[in-house]
Amino acid sequence: MHLSKVFRINNDEALKKVRFREFGSNGELIDDGLEIVQEGFRETRPAAVAGNPPPALQENQRQPVGPPADFEKKVEAAYLQGKEAGREEAIEHFEKTLEMFAQGIEEISRLRRTLLQNSTHDMLRLVLSISRQVIHAEISINREVILTTVSKALSAAVRSDSYRIKVNPEELELVNEKKPLFMASINGLKNIIFEGDPLIERGGCLVESEFGEVDATIEGQLDEIRRTLLGVMEQ
Repeated sequence: MHLSKVFRINNDEALKKVRFREFGSNGELIDDGLEIVQEGFRETRPAAVAGNPPPALQENQRQPVGPPADFEKKVEAAYLQGKEAGREEAIEHFEKTLEMFAQGIEEISRLRRTLLQNSTHDMLRLVLSISRQVIHAEISINREVILTTVSKALSAAVRSDSYRIKVNPEELELVNEKKPLFMASINGLKNIIFEGDPLIERGGCLVESEFGEVDATIEGQLDEIRRTLLGVMEQ
């Protein structure tokens, strides 16, 4: 029975690596003897098993990698850029809104002028129609309206020695009765001739002389009212 003993050396630095030298063609050793290389063994550990990284790698994994040094600057620059772009967009939108608002005001002003121009004649017609109704109502109640009309027409007429006054035939008798009063109201007046004219409405008259005429008819007075109101509205 062969016995063998295994020596265990705890210090791996004491181990030496032994290597045989090369044999010759006849089997002899070249530079006979063993070559002992003065080189200590080092314990070789097995490669890391998959799923169990080396301690250094584990240490790197445990330490989280932070953002780059200029990360905050980039974020701030991006924020400022976005803020400036938003401000410019808001300004552009505001300017467009102001432009549209100004156009709307101008359009409203134009429509207002158009409405006023179109409604002016309607308003005048309404005023004249009401005035006509009031005048006719007054004439139908007060027969002496024609006397006031003749008196004012003579006062507005150019001074003359003689006048021809046309009135409505229904009022001819009344004015002839008051002829002496009209003659006495004007110094130097020699004659007044009253004539009936069916084209002249009751309450109005037409005064004629060699120097011109005074239109005191109802239509003439309403035309004067219309011209006065139109001048006021156009101011």
